[in-house]
Amino acid sequence: MQLIKIDKTQNYIINTGTIAGDMEGTSGGPTNPGPLSIYLEEGRIAAITGTKDDPYRFKQPNRQTTFLDLGSLTILPPLADCHVHLALDGLDFATARRRWEQPGELHTQISTQLWDTVRHGILAVRDGGDRPGIALRYRELVASGELTGPVIRASGWALRKPRKYGSFLGRGVPAEMLDSALGQLARHGVDQIKVLVSGVVSFKEYSRVGPVQYTYEELSAIVQGARNLGLGVMAHASSDEAVALAVKAGVNTVEHGYFLSRDTLKLMAEKQVAWIPTVVPVAAQLTSLHPAPNQDNYVIAKTVDRQLAMINEARNLGVTLGVGTDSGASGVRHGYSYRQELALYRQAGLTPEEIIRCATINSARVLGLNWGRIAPGNPAAMIAVSGDPLGDINNLRNIEYVFQPV
Repeated sequence: MQLIKIDKTQNYIINTGTIAGDMEGTSGGPTNPGPLSIYLEEGRIAAITGTKDDPYRFKQPNRQTTFLDLGSLTILPPLADCHVHLALDGLDFATARRRWEQPGELHTQISTQLWDTVRHGILAVRDGGDRPGIALRYRELVASGELTGPVIRASGWALRKPRKYGSFLGRGVPAEMLDSALGQLARHGVDQIKVLVSGVVSFKEYSRVGPVQYTYEELSAIVQGARNLGLGVMAHASSDEAVALAVKAGVNTVEHGYFLSRDTLKLMAEKQVAWIPTVVPVAAQLTSLHPAPNQDNYVIAKTVDRQLAMINEARNLGVTLGVGTDSGASGVRHGYSYRQELALYRQAGLTPEEIIRCATINSARVLGLNWGRIAPGNPAAMIAVSGDPLGDINNLRNIEYVFQPV
């Protein structure tokens, strides 16, 4: 994989075989067979034509121009991961936690994770929080150009009830302190609010989930308070009770969403609440070298199968599906696990075109980015792969180039 950083002071002409960049189905369909030329200027797509090497496609044709011939490669929008935890490594939870007190080791860990993310074609991530707010710092290091990495949408730390699940994700906040906590997060410049509505899914007892943490009134107050600050809300919620509560309270996205019902999916479609199903952190336990004590693989497999069935149902009902890996969770590596999540979507019955839409335009919109289409005026963020990913989603593993505006 070669990373090409697109300098806004230069022009670029990229000749390629196929563009699979119109994932909304406008202009005749999702693919444009080549050969085609993409003209980049000021960090954006200036034009797409069948004419090679035409400098007059630029507003400023006399600028330095870089030419790149990609042969028969396929150009697509970049991928986006809607749910990661940069402060965790997916390998050893206890060791990763200890690194929070070891700045040098932590920096090495996260720098490596950021690069692994980019080299897998993921140019934007949404971080689901960590108690010290580590991801906020790394968002700034990437934005300043000090580190190579994806665009980071950081939550700071998650909101949760005292003595409830999630001590490593955020501080326990009593109900009477929620307004103050929201204000503090806003002052730290978070991109969205993360709230823990439920506990986690059991690997021992099928359909058991940790209890709901908030009442409808409390969760509605969090959502309204966030909205008043110009912030959306991502809700960690599994169990139908927790997901339905989150949706009725007005959250923007449901994270995980295990054991939700068809009726709740219909409500999500009606209210335009996106779902990030994060299948891989549960599926990964089936092959983990460090299984949880007394985990029951039959229970885990049954849980995964139900989640895949509900992803298929969500597609049928018109729910917006994004792609999130929960990278940093046990057995879920940054970057690499994304391809596993896409394979699970295929197993759920989605077509390659539908999966690419989930991974590009849907996920970009969840993150508030104007990405997802290779079209004039859009940012020059792209990936190039060998093979046809619309024929076989596994071809997304064959990333040859990543184009990143800087």
